[in-house]
Amino acid sequence: MHNAFWRWVFTLLTSACFLVAGAQVIPPGGIRVDNQGRPMGNTSTQGGDSLKQRDRNEDSITIYYKMFDSSKVRFIDSSVGDFYMRFGLPFDHLYLNQYAGASKSLVFSPNNQPGYDPGFHGYDAYNFTLANTRLFNTTRPYTEIDYILGGKAEQTIKIMHTQNIKPLWNVGFDYRLINSPGHFKSSAGNHSAIRFTSDFATKNRRYSGMLILIRNRTKVNENGGIRNDSFLTSTNPAYFERFNIPTWLGSDEAYTTNFLTSNLVTGSDYYNQTAYFRHQYDIGQKEETYGKDSAKILKFYPRLRLQHNIHFSNRGFTYRDENYKTTSSQDAYLKHFGLTNTDSVYSMTDRWRELTNEGAIIFFPEKNNLEQFFKVGAGLQLLKGWFAGIPDDFHGTYLLGEYRNRTRNRKWEINANGKFFLTGPYLGNYNVNGTIQTNLGPKLGSLLLGFQNSNRNPSFVFTPQSNYYLKDNPSFNAENWTTISGDLFVSRLKLTLKARYHIVTNYVYWKGFYEATQDATLQNIIRVSGEKTFKLTKHWNLFSELHVQQSSSPGINLPLIYTRQRIAYEGNFYKNLNLSTGIEFRYFTPFTADNWSPFNGQWVAQSQEEISNRPDIAGFLHIRINSFRGFLRAENVNTLDLSNGFNWTNNNLAAPLYANPGMLLRFGIYWSFVN
Repeated sequence: MHNAFWRWVFTLLTSACFLVAGAQVIPPGGIRVDNQGRPMGNTSTQGGDSLKQRDRNEDSITIYYKMFDSSKVRFIDSSVGDFYMRFGLPFDHLYLNQYAGASKSLVFSPNNQPGYDPGFHGYDAYNFTLANTRLFNTTRPYTEIDYILGGKAEQTIKIMHTQNIKPLWNVGFDYRLINSPGHFKSSAGNHSAIRFTSDFATKNRRYSGMLILIRNRTKVNENGGIRNDSFLTSTNPAYFERFNIPTWLGSDEAYTTNFLTSNLVTGSDYYNQTAYFRHQYDIGQKEETYGKDSAKILKFYPRLRLQHNIHFSNRGFTYRDENYKTTSSQDAYLKHFGLTNTDSVYSMTDRWRELTNEGAIIFFPEKNNLEQFFKVGAGLQLLKGWFAGIPDDFHGTYLLGEYRNRTRNRKWEINANGKFFLTGPYLGNYNVNGTIQTNLGPKLGSLLLGFQNSNRNPSFVFTPQSNYYLKDNPSFNAENWTTISGDLFVSRLKLTLKARYHIVTNYVYWKGFYEATQDATLQNIIRVSGEKTFKLTKHWNLFSELHVQQSSSPGINLPLIYTRQRIAYEGNFYKNLNLSTGIEFRYFTPFTADNWSPFNGQWVAQSQEEISNRPDIAGFLHIRINSFRGFLRAENVNTLDLSNGFNWTNNNLAAPLYANPGMLLRFGIYWSFVN
């Protein structure tokens, strides 16, 4: 499996290097159009030999990026107010035991994408993906080094480097390591992620492409939760150190702070390797005009684009328990999880290899508006899975289409796309999605309306073929999701309002640690959200966020209200000191939070135990001095307990029998370099 992946990597790298090496590039003043045919800046080429002209950005850095499969130009955020812009998890996620544990968002978002899905999403938030890949363009080599040190030797190391080897050939590299020894027994976690990107175009802008290579590795020990909630309130001083509380699973290994080791005795071991290559060739017309300084300007207008994507991925999902034969483990699996066949948890593995070939044709109706196009295409998906060591092949085909139009006056923007599976195991799966956005003027901002409908097979882990434990091996029908959405942005008021209405039939979910069920009735989920920045005084600001949501499905448990508030003293002082300091808290109303099945790696709906937490409170001091950023935070100060001395033992819960850490300090350093 691993050798095959690196053979694909070598082939794609070699191909990309030959293509780029033979490509002529335009001078620094010219900027190509993106992979959807939309301009990313000035598209002119000045002078007959403009490579000899001095680049106006030669002695400074100009850097921007776009997200994968998006044309929107973005710039690096230098603000220091929101720590979670740099943290490895979104602020709305609950995590088990410690940072590095399985996480789940408090704000509902459905898994409604059709087609192939292995079904293991507990650790997705820590991964590098195609969707969160940034493709840069920069006039100077640029590097960022990030380091966060947290309580109990929790550490995060991140390195990012990007540079343009030639004006239209950029390469980038990302590396991130998250390691936490854990605040509770047998809960150590280690996440490593590596990403390489290359983005290029030729001088005549007819041929361009991108290469993205990603490798994620997750190794997390699972303890099944603490044995009883009473240990959290015990007056026994031994349990004030939460690492001494007995847990359902895991061993009694000594606590270690060595972040270079990731010993896994009882837990999950996941890997994901991805190689993606897109290239395209444009057919159109050239024009020559002259600027005010009589310099010749060359313009090229694509009218037809031929695009080809190849996507290779190699995935593995393993749970193992080397202590499964011990009396304590067998007792835990039987009494707490109801699992009688402990031999099955010694090692459970699903492995997948995917190769997708996709071709498309893109039409540009107007030469002067490259943000309007029609796209039609088709794909061939080759899947191979290994279940209990036995390989099985799944092949399928699909059609796709897309229409985008952003009017030249920037008044309207329309996006409609669809994907339909014609053959294979996902026959009949589809997704149609449409959005329309309009500019309402400087006072009212902009309005975005959306509609999505999808039909999808349940994730593969719900099928009898999966090597993971599923009671009774049931067969489920396809889920159908409909989403209606609306977003209002009022920049003058610094206000964002959002609404989501989801309708689902045949929803499949886990109702037990190894038992799944399907709800054939129509269920709905509604969410209304608001974000607002309040200017209290010259330097005091209140950043407020509120979500109200409700679900009629017994398989989707949500807090009625979730809010995050941050009050901060902010400003620029002493010319180059950017300061943000204050208090931040988040709170959600009591609800029956999902349980966690450690051996299946799944969130389990339950209706017996309600989680009722105090607000999570953090004090922070964030600064930026030139290219240096520093973060000092005291988190979970709400856990202060004075009933038995001075302790941080009023732990909140993330799930039944899974407690959050007590108060911890986090110190972060972020440094950027221009070479």
